[in-house]
Amino acid sequence: MKYTGLQQMIDILKTITVGCIGTGNMGSAIVAGLVKSVGGQHVVCYDADPDILEKTCAKYSAPKAGSPDDVCRRCDIVIVAVKPDSAVSVLGALRGCAEGNVVVSVVAGLSLDSMEEILGVAQKIVRVMPNTPALVGEGMSVLSPNGNMLENDTDRVKAVFSVLGKVLLLPEKMMDAVTAVSGSGPAYVYTLIHAMTEGGVKMGIPRDKALILATQTVLGAAAMVAESGEDPITLRGKVSSPGGTTIEAVHVLERSGFSGIVIDAVEAAAEKSQRLGRGNK
Repeated sequence: MKYTGLQQMIDILKTITVGCIGTGNMGSAIVAGLVKSVGGQHVVCYDADPDILEKTCAKYSAPKAGSPDDVCRRCDIVIVAVKPDSAVSVLGALRGCAEGNVVVSVVAGLSLDSMEEILGVAQKIVRVMPNTPALVGEGMSVLSPNGNMLENDTDRVKAVFSVLGKVLLLPEKMMDAVTAVSGSGPAYVYTLIHAMTEGGVKMGIPRDKALILATQTVLGAAAMVAESGEDPITLRGKVSSPGGTTIEAVHVLERSGFSGIVIDAVEAAAEKSQRLGRGNK
């Protein structure tokens, strides 16, 4: 049988069990994507908050674990999806019991070296930066495996995140920049959608209609970039007729430093990620 890329990933997932420690926004998005693709029998959940755990397991019909080491015993891949201030204690609880597993961390700012210090230098670890559009199956996840990972191990982790959207493999040295572009990036786009909506309201469009116009325009423009493969500036040029409304608006954006502001924002987010990685705020 000939498989599509996604079907191949789903077939891989059917051969393993994935555990998720932490079932907040990102953890529950991962669980939802896995359950939708391969069913709850391939997923195990754990959360330190029993109420959150109960709600997640009930919502997705996924089994729950009693502790982090219970997740290790039952799963091939263990995903740590907790807040940064809880990550060290959770990883500490996995030391020793996770030797036969792949540990995947979606914790911002937590380096592979730091995790190896806690889990042991022989542990198979993947650092992942996903983003919140994973909640609707349109996420962007970047994977950085450590040196203990085999190709088959990496394929399994890619399979997990492929059901949430697109996946890239990049060296860890790029992870702070990745955090700034795709990890924090949805917030920049939400800000743009909000501003476009407010502009429509100012010009007399009802707010609910202006929001639809702004949202679909951003969605469509992103799809054009993704599907055409053309540079965004080339596509912008195709919309900007000589002497028209679009070039007038683009002039205002560029005169106000729009591109520079976005670049500065990405740089600031990357620097913050670096500070968090060093334990600074």
